[in-house]
Amino acid sequence: MINIFNHSMITNLLIIGIGGFAGAISRYVIFMIDRQFYHQHHFPLGTLFVNLIGSFLIGIALGMSVKYNILSRGSFGHYLFVTGFLGAFTTFSTFSQDNFSLLMDKQYWFFIANILFNVILGITLTMLGYFLVVDELPARIGRLLFGLKS
Repeated sequence: MINIFNHSMITNLLIIGIGGFAGAISRYVIFMIDRQFYHQHHFPLGTLFVNLIGSFLIGIALGMSVKYNILSRGSFGHYLFVTGFLGAFTTFSTFSQDNFSLLMDKQYWFFIANILFNVILGITLTMLGYFLVVDELPARIGRLLFGLKS
């Protein structure tokens, strides 16, 4: 049984809560921008945007954990950013609801596109974020494009 009343656990819960608050507010703002500017479309762009941004950021966090031991599981940064912020910012449940709504509205092409965009682009952006940190991708691109030396 987990003792949630010890000092360390309460501190971690507060850190996760602070990150979660910021992530939920950020997601809400993106959804409001989507509704304001794109309210006529049937495609769930707000959900796609937060999931793709979150996928890229989790890739960066994973890379930071591997390369610099920053944001590693159990650390303050992991609880604040990964568990808290990204946990509240990204949304699988809304993704599921969006897809169900697209099916119910007989928007079959949007349904297929939404699944493909979220999954394929999400994984691609996670990999990109990771390799930007771990493999120093910008330096590799600079060497490739401009012949820069390391």
